[in-house]
Amino acid sequence: MKKVGFVGLGAMGLPMAENILKQGFELHVAQHRNPEPIRALESQGAQVHSSVEGVIRNSEVVISILPTDKEMNDVLLSDDVIDSFQKNAILIEMTSGSPDAIKKLHAVYQEHGIRVLDAPVSGGTVGAENGALTVMAGGETLTLNEVEDVIDAMAKNVYLVGEVGAGNAIKAINQMLASIHMIATSEAVSLARELEVDSAMLKEVIGNSSGASWMLMNKLDSIVNKQFEPGFKLNLMKKDVQIAVDEGRTSVLPLASLALQLYKSAQKENGELDFAAISKSIIR
Repeated sequence: MKKVGFVGLGAMGLPMAENILKQGFELHVAQHRNPEPIRALESQGAQVHSSVEGVIRNSEVVISILPTDKEMNDVLLSDDVIDSFQKNAILIEMTSGSPDAIKKLHAVYQEHGIRVLDAPVSGGTVGAENGALTVMAGGETLTLNEVEDVIDAMAKNVYLVGEVGAGNAIKAINQMLASIHMIATSEAVSLARELEVDSAMLKEVIGNSSGASWMLMNKLDSIVNKQFEPGFKLNLMKKDVQIAVDEGRTSVLPLASLALQLYKSAQKENGELDFAAISKSIIR
C-alpha cells in the first residue's frame, strides 16, 4: 500500500482524491478553509492533518493540483514543505501551469533529492469523477513506472511525453485548441439558430462529419441550455490560453491571440462560470 498525499481539492482534485481512496491507497490530506472536501474524504477513510507539511511527512507519493503557477510556487517552494518530503518521495505535479515554472520547481527539488513528474491532465470534471483522465507526463521513465498504479487510479490514458516541462507544454497546446474549439462551437450554435437548424440535428450530423470536435459533442447541449455550472472555470481557461500565447514567443498564433482577447473580455462577468459561458459573448 502506497501512502499518498493530495494537495489541491478543487473541482478536479476532490474526485481524483476519491478515486485514489477507491483503489485502496492510504490517503493523506490537510485541513483547508473550505471544509467540505475534507469532510467528504475523511468519511471515506482519508487521514486529515493540520498542515500541508503534515501531509507530506506521511506520504511516499505527493500529488498536487493547484489553480496557477503562483499557488504551486507558494505551496511547493516553501522551505518547510520541501524539508518535509520523505527520502525517495515522488511529487506528481498536476497543475496546469507554464513549462518554465515546473522546470524551475524541478531544479529546486533535484537539489533536495526529490523526484518530480510534470503531469497535467485533461478530461474535465467528468473525467476526474470517472477515473478517465488523460495524463501528459514529463519526467523519467523509471519515476513514472514507480507511480503508475497511483496515476492509473485517476486516469485512463497516460503518456510519457518528454522531460519535465513537456507535460505542461502539451497541456498548453491542448488548452489553446480547446479554447478555440469552444468559441467555434458557440459560433456554430449561433449560426444554427439564425438558420433555424435544430440543435439536436446539428449535433448528430456534424458529429458524423468533418466539422466534428470534442467540444461540439460534449458542450453543445450546455451552450444551448445555458448550463454554465463550473466544471472548468472560464478564469482558468483564460489563464491557460495566456500561457500558450506567452510561450509562443516566435510562433504566429492569430486564433489563440483572438481567443485570449475574447476570454479576457468575458472574464469579469463570467469568470467563475464554466468556460462554455464564452458563448454568452457570441450568441445574442
